[in-house]
Amino acid sequence: MLGALLNLITGGVTAWQQHSRNKAEALKRKDELEQAKHAARLKRLEYGDEKAANLDELSIKGRGWKDEFILLVVFTPLVLCFWPDYAVYVDAGFQALSSIPEPYWYVVGAIVVDVLGMRSMVRYLLEFFSHKFRGKPT
Repeated sequence: MLGALLNLITGGVTAWQQHSRNKAEALKRKDELEQAKHAARLKRLEYGDEKAANLDELSIKGRGWKDEFILLVVFTPLVLCFWPDYAVYVDAGFQALSSIPEPYWYVVGAIVVDVLGMRSMVRYLLEFFSHKFRGKPT
């Protein structure tokens, strides 16, 4: 009788130890998986930043009349506001621009970013603000 009781206690202790080991191993595997996911995410970010920086370099090397055209389009209305005869036309132009659909402005912004070679900066800003909107720390 005493032997059976001792076997029961020993078996219970062994089962509890095995359960603890299984639980620790599962936690270790989960931690290793999270670490691998984090490393892969960092690698993707680094690769994406490198690609954006390479595209920016190519864009800067190929700069030409496009940059001057964008500067002309952006700053001409500002300069014309200082001439009273033209301020009315600038105001009318901005009134007309207010009726343009929002998706069109995204296309215009993407074109400006592409022409001026600011992909890596935009990528950083998008990641920064996406974390803020999702409530995750940066």
